[in-house]
Amino acid sequence: MSTHPKRIDLSFAEVELYPDYVISSIKPGVFFDFKHLEELSTVFKSHFKSRPFISVADRKFEYSINPSCLLESDFIPNLLGIAVVCHTPAAYTAAKFEKQFYDNPFKVFHNLENALDWGKELLAANRK
Repeated sequence: MSTHPKRIDLSFAEVELYPDYVISSIKPGVFFDFKHLEELSTVFKSHFKSRPFISVADRKFEYSINPSCLLESDFIPNLLGIAVVCHTPAAYTAAKFEKQFYDNPFKVFHNLENALDWGKELLAANRK
């Protein structure tokens, strides 16, 4: 996987775009809702076009998400799965709860390296 991302600083998140995955970090105190999902979707469509990709949510900061956003798995059809990297027990608990709302692959990790390895496996399985 590439090491030179395209970086975008949105009002609610920092996003690093690679050829086949994205690493996003939602800013502290944000309530992530449909307006944010729509903005990210626009960024993803522009960058990935129709190429399959993985989303890695690096939860460096405390924020909350409307779990209904996760019910919209068809909103970004080329998104193969979501990896969530948790740095605190509270983030881990929240991610496990959110997993219930997402129908596609969704896995929770304690470090970025394991999340990216999982993403590579998912991408490789999709190419077969």
